[in-house]
Amino acid sequence: MAEETDILVAGAGPVGLALALALTRRGVAVRVLEKREALSAASRASTFHPPTLDALAELGVLAPLLPGGVRVDRILWRQVETGAATTLDLGMLAAETGHPFRWHREQQDVTPALLAALPPGCVRFRAGVTGLAQDEAGVTLHAADGSTHRARYAVGCDGASGTLRGLAGIGVEGSDYAHRVLRILTPRDLRKVVPGLDGLGYLYDATGSCSLLRMPEVWRLIFRIPPEMTEAEAMEPAHVRGRIGRFLPGHQNLEIAGQDVYGVKRAMATSYCAGRVLLAGDAAHLTNTRGGMNMNAGIHDAMTLAATLGKVLEGGPDRLLQDWAAARLRVVRDALLPRSEGRVAADPAAEVARMAALTPDQALVWAREASMLDMARVGAPG
Repeated sequence: MAEETDILVAGAGPVGLALALALTRRGVAVRVLEKREALSAASRASTFHPPTLDALAELGVLAPLLPGGVRVDRILWRQVETGAATTLDLGMLAAETGHPFRWHREQQDVTPALLAALPPGCVRFRAGVTGLAQDEAGVTLHAADGSTHRARYAVGCDGASGTLRGLAGIGVEGSDYAHRVLRILTPRDLRKVVPGLDGLGYLYDATGSCSLLRMPEVWRLIFRIPPEMTEAEAMEPAHVRGRIGRFLPGHQNLEIAGQDVYGVKRAMATSYCAGRVLLAGDAAHLTNTRGGMNMNAGIHDAMTLAATLGKVLEGGPDRLLQDWAAARLRVVRDALLPRSEGRVAADPAAEVARMAALTPDQALVWAREASMLDMARVGAPG
């Protein structure tokens, strides 16, 4: 006998849990099926943008989390050889968001708060989706724990592997990026090393760049490494120290608390909807890790989808879901993918001058786009 609910969600990551909570707040009955034994503790996205913070506040989970993260009000661009620098104050966004700043905290610190806000028993662990059947009235999912579940709609938020996406027959277009990323962690407060640094900085020289991100306990230094370099070569002390010294002259021997190399992928589902199955988050799109935009876009998927499902469950036409799916696919293809990949600078050393030359209106446009304010609510019902 199938256990019945209104909406089934595959995956208890930040997107699946945000979707479940947004639906629950609307009085919709939800069950989340998660293949793991517990929430993931892997280090993943750590940047939360203004509209995502607005969403977490709307869900009632942000306030107690904020003190444990890092608020970033200003972004720095600095040219290493000359010391030329410029900053952009995200406070210019105050008219459009209740949170005109970036916030750095590991996503695995946020998912427990989402889980705790859900009704007891809403999330079923060790119950990854193994089978799918759908008809004109609803969806039936079979889970790894032997249970069967029935709902009007099911949403795949089960990550890049996309089990539910595959069962629904939705294809994926994707590839690996040529470059990989070397991430170095240091407990040294880099604000004492780099003048004008708040919590996020981009350093440039004639040949490349380094990103600096302040986290609650460490700073992250992010470097691209070329495709021909092996992971072992990238992790060699001489290479690591050389990279640090190139962008932080005189500080190549700063304390290192950890380091790793990871690849990045590009993928987009060919559709976000197949019958009564919908997709959100990594199951629908995967991008460069730049700015944590992919995770943020997934939470935007969840919030706009919850609003759309709410309308449909109240008697609105199913067409609203097709409209949502088409709109979110467009925003990924036309904005998220190109924006997260970034503009390839022909002259990295000129990036500081380019940012410094922005007019106030141009700076506001840049800040809105970099903060995802222009894409967060695309697909929400009118």
